[in-house]
Amino acid sequence: MNFHSRHRATLAVASLLLAGSALAGPDAKLNFDDLYPRRPFFGKTASAVTWSPDDRYIAYLWNPYQDRANDLWLYDVQSGQSKRLTSIEGMKPFDREIPAAIERYKKEDEELDQADKMGDVEYREWTLKKKKENEDRKEPLPSYPGVSEYEWAHNSNELLFTYKGDIYRLKLGEDRPSRLTQTRESESQVEYTKDDKGFFYRRGDGVFHMSFDSAYTKQLNPELPNKMPLGGFMISPDNSKLVIYAGRQIGQPRQVDYITYRDRFAKAEKAAREVADDKFGSESYVFLYNLNDDIEKDPSNDGKPWEIWKFPGGEDYMRTSINDKPWSPDGKQFVFASYKRDERELTVWTADVESKAIKAIYKTTHDGEHETPGLCDPFFTPDGKNVLCLLEKSGYRQVWSIDPEAKDAKQVTQGNFETFPLECSKDGKDLFVRSGKGNPAQMALYRVNLATGEYKKFSSKTGSYATPVLSHDQRHTAVVFSSWTSPRELYVTETDKPGDEKVLTASHRGTFDQVNVLQPQIFNYKNRHGDTVYGFMFVPKDLKKSKTKRPLMVYVYGGPLGTGKSVVDGEFNSTAYLFNMYLTQKYGFVTVTIDPHGQSGYGAAFGKANWEQPGKAQVEDLSDGVKYLVDNYNVDSNKVAVNGWSFGGFQTQMCMYTAPDVFTLGIAGAGPTEWQNYNNWYSGGVIGKSRTGKPEDLDKYSLTYLAKNLRSPLLLLHGMEDTNVLFQDTVKVYRKLLQYGKGDLVELALDPTGGHGMGGDMNTRDRHAIYLSFIKKWWRIN
Repeated sequence: MNFHSRHRATLAVASLLLAGSALAGPDAKLNFDDLYPRRPFFGKTASAVTWSPDDRYIAYLWNPYQDRANDLWLYDVQSGQSKRLTSIEGMKPFDREIPAAIERYKKEDEELDQADKMGDVEYREWTLKKKKENEDRKEPLPSYPGVSEYEWAHNSNELLFTYKGDIYRLKLGEDRPSRLTQTRESESQVEYTKDDKGFFYRRGDGVFHMSFDSAYTKQLNPELPNKMPLGGFMISPDNSKLVIYAGRQIGQPRQVDYITYRDRFAKAEKAAREVADDKFGSESYVFLYNLNDDIEKDPSNDGKPWEIWKFPGGEDYMRTSINDKPWSPDGKQFVFASYKRDERELTVWTADVESKAIKAIYKTTHDGEHETPGLCDPFFTPDGKNVLCLLEKSGYRQVWSIDPEAKDAKQVTQGNFETFPLECSKDGKDLFVRSGKGNPAQMALYRVNLATGEYKKFSSKTGSYATPVLSHDQRHTAVVFSSWTSPRELYVTETDKPGDEKVLTASHRGTFDQVNVLQPQIFNYKNRHGDTVYGFMFVPKDLKKSKTKRPLMVYVYGGPLGTGKSVVDGEFNSTAYLFNMYLTQKYGFVTVTIDPHGQSGYGAAFGKANWEQPGKAQVEDLSDGVKYLVDNYNVDSNKVAVNGWSFGGFQTQMCMYTAPDVFTLGIAGAGPTEWQNYNNWYSGGVIGKSRTGKPEDLDKYSLTYLAKNLRSPLLLLHGMEDTNVLFQDTVKVYRKLLQYGKGDLVELALDPTGGHGMGGDMNTRDRHAIYLSFIKKWWRIN
């Protein structure tokens, strides 16, 4: 690559400054501070959504914007009415703290109302005072934490829920719940027995069973080898089998130092961290246990749990993928998947508890994003003859059907997009799915015929559907929907009548519409290899009328996010959406967010693109995107900025160091600059293989070797107490920039008490104010 000399770089920057005449903003009405208000725009999203046994009710955890915590709510499908089942007032008889909590919240609300009227300095002083009070407080304040979890009965409209670690029973129609436990130790993971005569729950390291008509309590989980603690559990629908997840440390993880500045003198703190060239220092296990094991009936049985999977730690990373409905219809088989990362071997297994036989029903080599094997989630078809799962064999995450007898698999959903299975129809002919068939930025709901592969859409809105939950009769779906014109809320829709979608929640302040003055548009373009790359953009309203060349801001992440990505209709990221919208509205920028290679959601080639070339494919995609925007959107090729956080901070620097002719300003937050010092589970799956004790295997991908190529202004930000991407990553690259005489091009913005997302002494508003000041300074924008 042709890098200019330092002398030419200085001239280039000078020419940019001289050429940076003030841009006339197309609309000056949008104020910067309105983007980052003292109280957030958005409230809580409904969670833990489930249907009653008779499908009449939808239960969910939620509360309106002004209310603390989450309560249990109920929507009546027949009447179309919502009802709050728990509340701070309703739990008064069970909690002596509540009167004091009510007074506390009342006082806090009054203080917040007063704070809203304060000037900037006064408000900051008040905020610092409250923060100091919280740090110095010895005892917790009285509080109302709300409902932690709940569970429907199987055959009647009643529920169990937990509040402050105790279990309560609530029958619909009754005025108040009844308390079932009152202990210092917390209970959780409540679940009714199949006959609804009792329930299961977890307390500490034990799984217990209790009947409603008896005080007798039985512990179900057996002692594990090496006295391993219980990690988690699952009980089969027939209540005869127990799945146990467990693990233990087999070595001490590396301890890395970071410096804090909260006290009179700086202090060295330590964080446990297994880096790229470390072995994995913990074991993980999955056990199956027969709850019907009876010593009188079978004295020869040792009564011990059966180990069906083990990750022994060491050099290779292994994991499992277990569906929340892993049992065969007859309850005899348990299906799960396992993955050996270094061998790229994905195996789907069935296990029979009674015979203690485990069988590999399908093996394949995975060649895609490192998180995909964890999404395999195999489950049986209604007739029990086949197993459906998510694979990336076609190049995209699609649903495949495994024949356990033939040990082969057939693709059942097709397309160059992602499709995630929900469940089979009762007759086994169709599959309900969530898919990006229409647009990867707008996940929708479909019913797919398993014989023909035909997709039939049953969602009607344009935007993104998430966490759908089908009713038992599969006639309705409760689902969270959002779009750039409609922030996230819970809806109910009919699967056979697309278009009839009713909103159940009203979660937000109602002030966002006042600042949401521009609507982004989704776009795509072809990169130099012919691949389609997606993004969304804000463009000035007067773009077509004006001949003035426009500055460009590119927001990027560039790394895998499992099922997440940046280009999502209905996501309102503080930078990608709000800050970009402001630059467009106020200063006439063209602003874009682009998902290049390296991101999740676009197939295996994208998801694995960082392997042994981190950031390279992204630089190509983003450079090609800039060319497309210069050619089609009147962009000034001398004013092209790139901005990103975390992996995006790494990617921003990659653009600045390896494509200095394209990118002329960068804002990089908390980027990992030395992959050998990042977590071993991530680096070894995304960046490249590293031998134990050989940091040089990944050091060759360090940004410290590229920093000398910087030719344009770069802002580096980092939280100094970041234990995810260590602050030293920014220090290391900053040292190289100084050593190569780039200090006049680089600015540092540090949060002394901030973590990976900052949030210490620098708030979101101030961080973006620093961005804005940096841009205006270097590009001479008034």
